Amino acid sequence: MSSAVGPRGPRPPTVPPPMQELPDLSHLTEEERNIIMAVMDRQKEEEEKEEAMLKCVVRDMAKPAACKTPRNAENQPHQPSPEV
Repeated sequence: MSSAVGPRGPRPPTVPPPMQELPDLSHLTEEERNIIMAVMDRQKEEEEKEEAMLKCVVRDMAKPAACKTPRNAENQPHQPSPEV
């Protein structure tokens, strides 16, 4: 039985395997194919955005001013909020 927490802490999230190039859509109408292709295009764009964001987060951890994220949109290192 394995644990999600190892000697060095929790495992990083796993990346799902990439989707197949194109499924067989030959049995669908042209309109249905267009709809599915549009969804697949959006999915690919979202995956690319997520990958870029994750790379940015990794760089951000190494060098806080490297990326413009909501946390440091002003190119300022993250400042913890004051405790109440």
